Amino acid sequence: MARPSLKDQRTEEILDAYLTCVARFGLEGATQERIAVQAGVKRPLLRHYLGNKDQMVASLVAHVVEGFTLSTAAMSEAVDDLSSPEQLVELLFMENGGSDPRLMLAWQALTAAVEDYPDARAPLLASLERFIAVIERSLARMSPESDRGTIRAAAQGITSSYVNLDAMTPLQPPAVWRDELKQAALILAASLETPK
Repeated sequence: MARPSLKDQRTEEILDAYLTCVARFGLEGATQERIAVQAGVKRPLLRHYLGNKDQMVASLVAHVVEGFTLSTAAMSEAVDDLSSPEQLVELLFMENGGSDPRLMLAWQALTAAVEDYPDARAPLLASLERFIAVIERSLARMSPESDRGTIRAAAQGITSSYVNLDAMTPLQPPAVWRDELKQAALILAASLETPK
């Protein structure tokens, strides 16, 4: 396996700094100065590695989508061993579950700016749809008696509760909110149980 080039490595470091800045300050607040400071580089190097503002945003979209793709792939593998919708909810809502809240915050910032960057719409939407599809397939496998519409609605609700956790990170909400969102997801999961 070839070693990553210094340019590739530096680009990833700058994209990670950009992700942090967007998660913290929003897309407009993630200035080149802030990104450069976060990345530990001089500001002119941003253009060298990521290009102009539109190219930077396109690179960030690709970076966020790649992060979601990796998380979705890991989730897809993890749910194969589960046997109940409740286990799925437990997996999603476990403490320190490994998700990077910066991804969701950047995803939301990019979503809010999609009018200015319309090319971001399709990949951002597709990344969320892939995640919902993993949850939906898992629920369908675990609850074969439930109708597809109910399964899709439960997948949407469970996903919404899950992503809402990361979205609220900057607010530092009370810990009980995590428990309440998990409880809401468990109620949706229980609605899919096959009558005995």
